Amino acid sequence: MRTFIAFAFALLLSGCSTLGPTGPGGGGATLDVLRDDVGSVLVAFDLPRTLGPAPSGQLFTYDAANGGQGEHLRLLLVPADVDAMAGSLPPPEAGRAYYLFGFSEADKASLRAAQALATGRGLTAKDITLGVVPHLCTVGAVDPKVETVTIVAGVPGQTRLSPFLDHQLLADLLRQPGSTQMPACL
Repeated sequence: MRTFIAFAFALLLSGCSTLGPTGPGGGGATLDVLRDDVGSVLVAFDLPRTLGPAPSGQLFTYDAANGGQGEHLRLLLVPADVDAMAGSLPPPEAGRAYYLFGFSEADKASLRAAQALATGRGLTAKDITLGVVPHLCTVGAVDPKVETVTIVAGVPGQTRLSPFLDHQLLADLLRQPGSTQMPACL
């Protein structure tokens, strides 16, 4: 998994995470950033009930470059229906909840166009990086040394869920560049 350059956001919690090569659940294959419809990807946040997604939005990044030329998208994820991933996600563990996100129709089209350009230029999977920058808020008392965050993504019914974050300690996320204290969820 390639390291993704962290963004210096002064908003809420910033922890940039890139898509890993394998993951649990879902269909048979892992997400292929060249051939699978990246615009159809759904992103699931698995959070303790003391955390939630901040209203400021969750950022999805798509970077396809080999040398100086490339496609670089920064898209806000929009809430999606949890039923869309019902067969891919196990029941949440006690004290945890899922929050599901996808893309607006315009962003789906942008992702598909960027993916087509990358494929047309002959880029390989190693030249393409997907990322998520979560912005979280608190619902109650939070112990960052105990609470973990998991973020997975996949194409429902087609690919296995691949992790962006896998049980990452909240304390580690808070140490990311640009991180600030989390606001209360509204």
